[in-house]
Amino acid sequence: MLIRRANARDADAIARHAAAAAAEEGVISVLDADRIRAHAFSQNPLFEAWVAQDKNNAPLTGHAMFTKSYDVRRACPNIVLNELYVVPEQRRTGLARKLMSAVARRAREIGARELMITTGVGNAVAQRFFAAIGAHPQQAAVFMMSADGIEWLAAEGF
Repeated sequence: MLIRRANARDADAIARHAAAAAAEEGVISVLDADRIRAHAFSQNPLFEAWVAQDKNNAPLTGHAMFTKSYDVRRACPNIVLNELYVVPEQRRTGLARKLMSAVARRAREIGARELMITTGVGNAVAQRFFAAIGAHPQQAAVFMMSADGIEWLAAEGF
């Protein structure tokens, strides 16, 4: 099994996987290949992706996508795992753990002191997996502002 940092040629496969992951949770993903190329492989990438495949030039069998963040209280970088996906036929083979190990190595590389993991409240399988690899659930109040809210607040001015 080969785990490597994704490149722009992987964007189509990652987009298909992201759509499959969203469908499993009953939602629709708008993350298409063009957005992946623009947001992950530009001069100032917004996220990183790591992919798995059986060997070079084989179809992708999984991916992990994460963003870099910064903890101002601890004065250090951290990583936020946004998505971990493994194709159904490769599940329960250790592939998700290998992808997470690659993410952890990347976190260590940039000096991150925390690896934050997000998953759906109802995704019991993911929650059990993350607990099994040593992650602990945290309670937090998470506030989200929609695009409309952002526009409204930005227009307020000073």
